[in-house]
Amino acid sequence: MDLDRKVKVAMRLAELYKPYLLFKGIFDDKNSEKLRVAAMEMGLNVDEFGFDPKCIDWEDYFINIHLPGLVRYVMKQ
Repeated sequence: MDLDRKVKVAMRLAELYKPYLLFKGIFDDKNSEKLRVAAMEMGLNVDEFGFDPKCIDWEDYFINIHLPGLVRYVMKQ
């Protein structure tokens, strides 16, 4: 019974992530960086905006936010 449940969860995760695993797109932050540079040149304190993507701790995000959210809201039985 427990093994069957684990297989179902694994299959659900595989189906859920399939579009992202096979996605061939490329993301960059060129426009955000241009905006940050322009804001700095205008004398604005860019730290107040908090949109520097280089400061994101992706490991922490996935472990403490993304995966718990999946378990709580997507993987409900």
